[in-house]
Amino acid sequence: MINDSVLDTIGRTPVVRLNRLRVDNGSEILLKLESRNPAGSVKDRTALSMVLEAERDGRLKPGGTIIESSSGNTGKGLALIGAARGYRVILVTDPKAPSSMVEYVSAFGAELEIVKEPDETGYQRPRLNRVRELLAATPGAFWPNQYDNPANPKIHADQTAYEILDDVGQFDALVAAVGTGGHISGLAETLKKKLPEMVTVGVDAKGSRAFGFPYETWLMRGLGIAWKPENLQTELVDRVHLVADHEGIATSRLLARREGLLVGESAGAAVFGALHFAHHNPGSRIVAVAPDDGGNYLGESYDDEWLRAHGLGDAVAALATTELLVAAAQEPAWPSMTLEQVSRLVTSG
Repeated sequence: MINDSVLDTIGRTPVVRLNRLRVDNGSEILLKLESRNPAGSVKDRTALSMVLEAERDGRLKPGGTIIESSSGNTGKGLALIGAARGYRVILVTDPKAPSSMVEYVSAFGAELEIVKEPDETGYQRPRLNRVRELLAATPGAFWPNQYDNPANPKIHADQTAYEILDDVGQFDALVAAVGTGGHISGLAETLKKKLPEMVTVGVDAKGSRAFGFPYETWLMRGLGIAWKPENLQTELVDRVHLVADHEGIATSRLLARREGLLVGESAGAAVFGALHFAHHNPGSRIVAVAPDDGGNYLGESYDDEWLRAHGLGDAVAALATTELLVAAAQEPAWPSMTLEQVSRLVTSG
């Protein structure tokens, strides 16, 4: 097949069955590998959807400027799209952004603005403030605003969900990480219409405020947020599973070593949540989403020295075999809960 543009290769990502990281009770975990998109993540779909929508309604003119806050995959997707479609791209990030991301977007010609002063919850809000300043100083610039842009979940409702239905057909549960809320909300919107009995499990970082829990710091990247994003439709989420750093990171490392799948930390968290669901639902068929590949994390969670420096060495080592990890998923640090249980916990403080 000959594609007219690299952007035509976004989507139609494969689904892979896990053969070793599994619960031996007749359940099945299927992993949708969004790393197969050209910039390496599910955010390629989101970025393209937001750009095309802005082109259609006139918010983004030919040769215009795209300004967005990102320390990872959205920035990579926008940098690639900007190069392919002739846009200037300015990415607002912070000192914690991995060098692999900085080098990647720079290769496409994207410009970087570094926010150096965090607030009490980190860099996310100060970065957004800097985006607003740059928009005011750049007439005609377009801000995708991935957290609140309805084109984010829409692409997953219109495209990604149907890919899963085409490839998998019937299944019992969708497990997806919560970041901007885009892919879990969009997927659930369509899949629940087609599969009314399907359970949606939102996997989030312990410390994230997406579902109203008190803010705490966490290390995993690709999930968790310091506020509730507009794109997160909580009414479409049946269960919430807060995953600890060591659980998600240990899972991503074992996916590489036991399944040959080099994936990111949010994928590890999603698979850990899928293992937990499988333990408590024998015979179930579960689809989990792997948002990105592990290339961004080789100098972090795949590096033993980095783990030790961040106080995770012993905890991750304690889950270093398939048997230990699968057993830990049965009774994790924070078992999944219904939205009603979440509400009671949040209300009680």
